[in-house]
Amino acid sequence: MSRASSSSDTSFIVLILLAGTLWAHRAVMLHLEHIGFIIAFSVIAAMIALMILRLLKKIGSWRQNHNPDMAAIDVMDGLVFEKYLAKLLKTQGYRNVQLTEEYDYGIDIIAEKDGIRWGIQVKRYSGLVKAAAVRQAVTALRIYNCDRALVVTNSSFSRVAQELADSNNCILVDRNKLLRWIEPGSH
Repeated sequence: MSRASSSSDTSFIVLILLAGTLWAHRAVMLHLEHIGFIIAFSVIAAMIALMILRLLKKIGSWRQNHNPDMAAIDVMDGLVFEKYLAKLLKTQGYRNVQLTEEYDYGIDIIAEKDGIRWGIQVKRYSGLVKAAAVRQAVTALRIYNCDRALVVTNSSFSRVAQELADSNNCILVDRNKLLRWIEPGSH
C-alpha cells in the first residue's frame, strides 16, 4: 500500500470517528458553547474537502493516463506512430503532410501550415525525451528545406530539451498537448 493511499485511508478513518463522536454526543454538544461545535464542524468540512480534492486529482490523472487513444499510441512502434501522427496533423490544419524516408536525418514528417514548412521529429517514448531529439530536428531543417521544427511525443520532455527548443524556436508537443489534439472537438 502506498503512503498516499495509507494517508487517505487514515484521513477517512479519522473523519468517520470524529463524525461518529459528534453524532453520539449531539445532545451534549447542544449545551456546549457554539464555538466548539463550529470548530469541530470546520475540521470535518476541511477534511471532506481535502478528500474530494484528492479524488478529483486521481480521476484527472487516471483520465490522462488511461485515454484509450493514448493507450494505443503507447504500444505503437515508431513508424506506426509516425503514420498516425501524419493523419492527426491534418486534423490540426497542416497540409501537404508527408513522411520522410525510413532512415531520416532527424525529420520524420514534413508538413505546411500558415505558410510555414515544418520539419517534425516524432518520438514515441516511455521515458523523458531528451535534448538530442530537439537537436536532431533543428539541425535537419536545412536538409529538408523547412522553416521551423516541431517535436511531438507521447511522453514528456526533459528540462534541457525544453530550454534547447525555446532557444531554437522549436515547438514541443508533449503527452498533454497530444491528448488535446486527439480529443473530439479540440480541433
